[in-house]
Amino acid sequence: MPGGSRRLPRTVRSTVTPSVQLIPGEIGCNRYSPLGAAVPTLPGLDHPTAPKHFPFPNTPIDNDLIFEAMMYFFTITAAGLQFLQIYRSVWWLPHSYTNQAVNFYLIDMNLIVFILIILSRRVLYLIGCKLLDKIVPGKLSLIAYHCYRLILFGTMLSILSWCAYHIVLNHPIMYICYLCYPIIVYAILFGFSIAPFFEVINWSEDEKPPLHACSVNAADIRSEVENLKTNFNNRLKQILFSSVFNACYAGFIPCCFVQNFVYYDVYWATQHVTFISLSCFTSYTNHILHLRYCDILHRSALHLGYWDKVETRSVLPVAYSWQEDMLWPNGALVRHGRDMYRAYGNTNAAEPGNAAFTRFYTMFKNPSIALSGLLMLQVCIILYQLILLIGRDYLVSMKIYKAEQDLHQKLNSH
Repeated sequence: MPGGSRRLPRTVRSTVTPSVQLIPGEIGCNRYSPLGAAVPTLPGLDHPTAPKHFPFPNTPIDNDLIFEAMMYFFTITAAGLQFLQIYRSVWWLPHSYTNQAVNFYLIDMNLIVFILIILSRRVLYLIGCKLLDKIVPGKLSLIAYHCYRLILFGTMLSILSWCAYHIVLNHPIMYICYLCYPIIVYAILFGFSIAPFFEVINWSEDEKPPLHACSVNAADIRSEVENLKTNFNNRLKQILFSSVFNACYAGFIPCCFVQNFVYYDVYWATQHVTFISLSCFTSYTNHILHLRYCDILHRSALHLGYWDKVETRSVLPVAYSWQEDMLWPNGALVRHGRDMYRAYGNTNAAEPGNAAFTRFYTMFKNPSIALSGLLMLQVCIILYQLILLIGRDYLVSMKIYKAEQDLHQKLNSH
């Protein structure tokens, strides 16, 4: 036989199929051997290591009754300042027709009662629950709470309806929409359940408590994350609604029922409503999303991990398809559908391409980032209020002293 290398016919070479499936990958260009060499093989997957959780310090959490009492005091004080700004008088002028600082006769007392009652709902409910805990046995506490909510809701609804009727007598009937608009938003967000109206946390009887259990079962990890995600969304919804609800009744509603002949600073009133909303938002966030709760979400996120979609023009052999009952180690490459994904995290139990899992891991991989953003928001609110206060005092004093100086110059010229 003649020497030299033997070559296959072109027709035969074209029918040879590779033994490794080729799909896009960013490091595949150096994984293939020259023609005639053995086809590269993929190494086995390493067993994922479970994340280690550090013990979280015992940080204090405000009692619900104390927190709601402080929020009630804050909102009624903010409402009083809004009424003071709207109905203030000029009693210090020489020919003023009144000697009172506020024109009380212009304020609708039914509106005052309406605001005080609707803002005190949670304080009244929590005080009643404290009394029931001392009277009713523990086995009947849930039934007692439910009955008390119904009685309190019926009583408050009767008083609010009576106040709304007398308010409409003095104002156009369309003004009732201002009073009912937050309640309509509540019905859209929470339905016809009255528990969220009185409780900030743990108002859903069907929802599981937010707990974390270290597990090596991928399905259990995803189920836990789904439960925590639902719980977090419900709490965030409660934060946003409570903030807007308090700002509406403490700052916006007093402006809606002002008489046409009353003049007030609209810019100042708008700022006041904004400050009430932002202050309530930060307060409710600190109370509802406290540090212990964020640590539970953080631990669950470490077990979940996330997948990053690989998009590149090079090729890489992948021998694994994603399986829902398997934990994947960091750096694993899998095919799911038509795409390829790379695993990140100590363990990975997430579903590739699931945007909700990716957002959950991104937010709670390091909760201190979100908490620092909340801190910066509170600092900005305080600094802006100080700037407004200093600027207002400076402008007022400057105008007074300038007018006094002009008066002295005018008298000296004569």
